[in-house]
Amino acid sequence: MTTLEHVKALKDTECIVDVLLNEVKKNECKTCGKCTFGYEGINQLEMILSDITEKKGRPGDIELMDDLCGVMKEQSLCETGEEIAAAVLEAISAYRKDFEDHISKRGCRAGVCKKYMTYHVLAAKCIGCGDCMDVCEDDAILGKKKFVHVIVQDECTQCGKCLEACDEEAIVTAGAIKPRCPAKPIPCKAK
Repeated sequence: MTTLEHVKALKDTECIVDVLLNEVKKNECKTCGKCTFGYEGINQLEMILSDITEKKGRPGDIELMDDLCGVMKEQSLCETGEEIAAAVLEAISAYRKDFEDHISKRGCRAGVCKKYMTYHVLAAKCIGCGDCMDVCEDDAILGKKKFVHVIVQDECTQCGKCLEACDEEAIVTAGAIKPRCPAKPIPCKAK
């Protein structure tokens, strides 16, 4: 499947920004170096797309990619450079809202980009053991013994250590749809 076909056949479980980043990373222009527009263009696209998936996107990134791909399409010396530029332009046109949501930090619709995932403690499963608090290096988890713990989203760096430490499976990840969780620690109901 060509890059352009993959962009058009995107599934609900796929993120356009992630798909493009992976296509750009494995593109031949990355190692070719015969033309500046293909080689430098592909490297610039990789940096921009990587930033967007890592929650570091900036408001002008869409326009920057648009301009860059326009030049790549006209100036690349091979079809490969032209094809990847056309795929990015097609993706921006078809999935602009997904790009904007990533850049404005609203989230990843497909729940693929790890930096957009949030961690939550399910009140029905938490036994208040404190194992998650012990492994959290960011002190992003509030609670005490026999109380349902709460993850402070602004402090959480999405390292995933709490998820691994919880033997009760009380910690879950969420994308755009978040589970209902208490806002502050409450006494545990789980035994």
